[in-house]
Amino acid sequence: MTSICPECACPYDGNLLCCPECGCPNPRIDDHKKAALRRQAMEELTELSQTKEQLAELEADAITAQDNHDTARSLLRSLKRVFVRCDNFTGRSRRSEFWTFIAFNVVVSVILYIILFSSIGRDYITISEANTDEEYWHRLIHSCLNDHLFITLLIIGYLLLILLPLLSVTVRRLHDTNRSGLWLLMAIVPFFVAKPLGISPYIGLLFLSIMLLLDSAPSNKYGKLLRINK
Repeated sequence: MTSICPECACPYDGNLLCCPECGCPNPRIDDHKKAALRRQAMEELTELSQTKEQLAELEADAITAQDNHDTARSLLRSLKRVFVRCDNFTGRSRRSEFWTFIAFNVVVSVILYIILFSSIGRDYITISEANTDEEYWHRLIHSCLNDHLFITLLIIGYLLLILLPLLSVTVRRLHDTNRSGLWLLMAIVPFFVAKPLGISPYIGLLFLSIMLLLDSAPSNKYGKLLRINK
């Protein structure tokens, strides 16, 4: 490969750094150097961009993990407050505290339900063939107490464990909406009068649930509006 000196027009080996006649720098070498520098700069920019993307992903993962940790810690605090205040039927409980407790118990109840009916298995076919509701419940209770006593006692024990906390947090949630805890009877009374009146026994539970979904009322006779630190 031959280069031509731009100053003296002398041909020379293109691999030389400069013209041997006049010492003028070889422009071909300069172009190669510039191209190499440009490639190096582009590679460095690409590596820097990849590093930034990796750092951004790590930061996003860290934020997600922290949010999950804070959420789990907040849920545990809410559950702890309900159980610690299980004998307290005064004061107030925020909507998040009440529904966290309800959601937790729904999940546990579904798990226990699945375990119970999985253990009953084929026996449930005979139970479900009952002609009346009374016979159905008689067969189910008989099967649970005689053939599946352990899981039955586990479920009964769990229900007894959450009964008092459930009643107290429901009363406090009603207080938080500026309502008396006696509204809790709305979920119970219809089961005794629904059949003569020809209405669903669950209608009272529906209205009570709507009350429990309402936001907190301002400070009232049941106490000041609570501010829960997350």
